[in-house]
Amino acid sequence: MGCDFMQLNALQNEAVKHFKGPCLVLAGPGSGKTTIIINRVKYLIENYNISPHNILVITFTKAAAEEMKERFEKLSLEHYNVSFGTFHALFFRIIRSFWGYNLDNVLNDDEKNKVLKKIVANKQISFSDEEEFFSNLINDISRTKNELLNPENIIPMSLRSDAFCNVYYDYEKYKKEENKIDFDDMIVKCYEALNTNAELLRNCQNRYKFILIDEFQDINKAQHECIKLLKGENNNIFAVGDDDQSIYGFRGARPEFLLDFKKDFKDAKIISTDINYRSTEEIIKLSNAVIRQNKRRFEKNISGTGLNGKKPSVIRSNDISSEADLIAKKVKELIKTIKQEEIAVIYRTNIQSRAIIDAFMDYNISFQIKDASPSIYSHWIAKDLAAYLYLSLDKSDNLALERIINKPSRYINKIAVQNIKINCADGESVLAGLYSSPELKKYQLLKIEELIFHLNQIVKKSPYEAVKYIRKNVNYDEAIINYAEYRNINPSSFFEIINELEEASKGYETIEAFLEHMETVAAEAKENKHKSGKQYGVMLTTMHSAKGLEFDTVFIAGAVDGIIPHEKSTSEEEIEEERRLFYVGMTRAKNSLYISLLKTRYDKDVKPTRFLNGLLKKSNTK
Repeated sequence: MGCDFMQLNALQNEAVKHFKGPCLVLAGPGSGKTTIIINRVKYLIENYNISPHNILVITFTKAAAEEMKERFEKLSLEHYNVSFGTFHALFFRIIRSFWGYNLDNVLNDDEKNKVLKKIVANKQISFSDEEEFFSNLINDISRTKNELLNPENIIPMSLRSDAFCNVYYDYEKYKKEENKIDFDDMIVKCYEALNTNAELLRNCQNRYKFILIDEFQDINKAQHECIKLLKGENNNIFAVGDDDQSIYGFRGARPEFLLDFKKDFKDAKIISTDINYRSTEEIIKLSNAVIRQNKRRFEKNISGTGLNGKKPSVIRSNDISSEADLIAKKVKELIKTIKQEEIAVIYRTNIQSRAIIDAFMDYNISFQIKDASPSIYSHWIAKDLAAYLYLSLDKSDNLALERIINKPSRYINKIAVQNIKINCADGESVLAGLYSSPELKKYQLLKIEELIFHLNQIVKKSPYEAVKYIRKNVNYDEAIINYAEYRNINPSSFFEIINELEEASKGYETIEAFLEHMETVAAEAKENKHKSGKQYGVMLTTMHSAKGLEFDTVFIAGAVDGIIPHEKSTSEEEIEEERRLFYVGMTRAKNSLYISLLKTRYDKDVKPTRFLNGLLKKSNTK
């Protein structure tokens, strides 16, 4: 929003003029947190004669640091050499001087992946989808480090606990032997260095006498502990954040770091900036009513600038497909009067984007996907279903056969398949070769015979009936359960994927048409993922990735229990974070907010999100 120094309101002005001692600025949505930070830096230099050399501004991303520095330089007539940087950049600067590391010692993401893949391969760990498995593994390793925990003390998403510990320690051993660190190590090793070397700590405290931290609600334990060490006797910590927007619990961020600020930083001053310059009064009113239901939070009285606007609208649909169709129609109408880039569709999980993308492609609406996640049609479950469908159409599709031969298990080992492949001429069916193989046991031949029978049934059906048949008659659901048990994880997320795929198949009359659609959307998503630069088209984004963004018009899709709050969130703490997510989604809207409700999801009745209980009558219902 960016008001300049002469336009600060009273509370912003109070924050900017704060001098010594710890201060927490509770900056809600659209309240100008960047404006406060850059103006305070300017004020410290020009009014309190603080050397720019002694000021440190920490953000979470390189882009945010560069934007803040650019805005600060525009604000100041003179050039001040203030340090703007990320946690990682700051902590690497510190450990370079202590451990002697340089950039050659840092594993980039590609190198890290290669090392972990080699360790996993050596341990002969199997998985269905490489990208998903290593994403979860890397997240588990990061969480362990960010929480300053031993690997035995976390519940991993990637592997059983014992297997995860083995991989973790082998990875640590490799880095030690090769004198390498990764990005997570920058923070952990910085903490170790500051905690064990008094001279280094004293030098850092003398250099960084005034520390300003953006998005304080997003810090994790390791970062928090480092900040507590760096403050020293100066105690000049100026934190800007919003406990109501603490939504990264899976990364180790917790609202407690804000809520306990006075405990961690003695005699801290707390200033709550209570004007939202972004949204209309009606949007602010509803979002305030939602977030006030949380118990663990600072009480705030957020208001707008006096522009009432229209009440948020509640739209209702029968199911996922009709919801996507309705949103697409409304967007098509809206883009006659406002730019596509001023519209966003926000959802709780990436899975929900499937129906929206399908509908937008049908209506020829340009869109951009904020999250760099692959299409649902690229998921291993989708590839398995597609393999069954392709094989039903062509029993000589040997790649498809290899993919699903043991999903569910048919006791056919890879060697048997490879032996048949070697003896097959081009275009010959490995399936037929297996069926006539004298080397297979009777029970194996029966399984092959059964598979051929199933394929003959699948090819006669519509895509929707075919997917249902694969799940129940072929026992693919059972294969999912067995895989989840092997990985020691809850199968619910896998069933969410396959339920969504079954829903997607409803709109197609032939298997060929559905397969073509899957390929088209997967290719479109891949192309979209690699596009960069300025936003184009309507933004499709999760609630997590929407934080920090703003749009004229926002649609929140699937506002029903089981989605938001997510069915996996059951504890009071988890429900409160889900409510904060919903609040973040709502407060992205400047002028128009549409909240979409469903009657059914995957052919089961659903209820409106509990976060709107008692509040719907205060909004427009359509």
